[in-house]
Amino acid sequence: MYAHLDHASSRGHAEDDPGLRACVAFRQLAGQAGVCLTLWDTQADADRFASQQAELAALAGQVYEVTDIGEGRAASQAPAYARLMYFDGPRAPEQAAAEDLAGQRRIWPAIRGLSGLVRTYVLRGPDLGCVVITLATSVETLDAIARAVMATELMPGEDPALLPGPDRIEIHHVTGYHMPRLLPSAAPGGPHERTLT
Repeated sequence: MYAHLDHASSRGHAEDDPGLRACVAFRQLAGQAGVCLTLWDTQADADRFASQQAELAALAGQVYEVTDIGEGRAASQAPAYARLMYFDGPRAPEQAAAEDLAGQRRIWPAIRGLSGLVRTYVLRGPDLGCVVITLATSVETLDAIARAVMATELMPGEDPALLPGPDRIEIHHVTGYHMPRLLPSAAPGGPHERTLT
């Protein structure tokens, strides 16, 4: 699955496009900055949408591969808030691998049981830069997630030099949440989807 992330609040998102899996619109707290996330079946779908959007404005969005999806206890609810964490590229392959491993083995187990967590997406760019998007039902949930992550200890083999943390963090209201099709289950070569049972 692929994602298009667009830092412009006025763009459309083609809800009737057969390749569209989900669309989430954000507006930054205490500001008017807007972000639109669309999720697509294939890179071709995402690239086509990106080119259409680029024709509408000078600043085009970026296409990412969705490398991980986590579903929380509130997955059946519509999110109200989101945290976007940006890990700017270019990044070395070993750094990207360390970040992915930390997310899967240390961070996700620490947050997956928190009430109010709707879903997380890990988006990896061509330069191995990354955006981690966390959707939640409240700001309090986002705060609880941050505390839980900060309370974790590095696992054996984790190198802190490869895990400097995000370059910037944004908190947003979720202003639109449209999921016309179910997200795919984990499959070889595809994103991991973790659903709490």
